[in-house]
Amino acid sequence: MPKPLVVDASLLFRLILPGPHQAGVDALVSGWLANGYGLFAPSLAAYELTSALAKAVHFQQITAEEGRRALALAQRLGVQLVAPHDELVRSAFVWTLRLERAAAHDSFYLTLAERLECDLWTADRRLRNTVDLPWVRLVEETGS
Repeated sequence: MPKPLVVDASLLFRLILPGPHQAGVDALVSGWLANGYGLFAPSLAAYELTSALAKAVHFQQITAEEGRRALALAQRLGVQLVAPHDELVRSAFVWTLRLERAAAHDSFYLTLAERLECDLWTADRRLRNTVDLPWVRLVEETGS
């Protein structure tokens, strides 16, 4: 099994859509893959990413074709999606209460990283600041 890294939808979104951070995130992810890391995410990431792309198309931030290309790129990344199971759900619930949040989305990423004993990489500054643990890493902290 490759060395695991958990990536969240915010990082994936920056990776697949053109923008000021895309090149830096692409270099970071390419480096991970070249060094034997495997990318993991809860299956929730597929829903979040698809929803974000559909929203961007709906509000005409990108074209439908750009959305299709971005989705195809995301699918080619080989992110190993982990389906929720009882233990993961229970741990995500505990994280959600601990963070005093009303929604559990971020908690599934945190739980998966905790279970795999690896870093969670995000582009979500709010998540990084809220959790403030050394294994929750913000893309911008690397200069990306």
